[in-house]
Amino acid sequence: MVSCLKHPNFFDETCEICKKEYFFIKGLEGKDTFIIHKNDVKSQGKKSVYKDFTEEKAKQLYEKLFLYYLKNLKDEKDASNKAKSIIAKQCHIRNIKPWNWI
Repeated sequence: MVSCLKHPNFFDETCEICKKEYFFIKGLEGKDTFIIHKNDVKSQGKKSVYKDFTEEKAKQLYEKLFLYYLKNLKDEKDASNKAKSIIAKQCHIRNIKPWNWI
């Protein structure tokens, strides 16, 4: 798996390594590079608008991320910390105060 050393706690939309890691997690790893180019064209000159990120959605995302990282890291604490850091970054991107459980 490709992992960005500059952004270990979140995904940066402008970082190519972060994009590769994101596509790997989503299962789009071997797909045509057109997907990456299409996303680059979309993001040029346009401010990102993010979907609502409710606590319920955050908990669902945490569960999926926790299970994913638990498979790879084999350590519950590390998997939990990694998943929580991603949730915290999503809150930061959307200017939402993180919930107490993060």
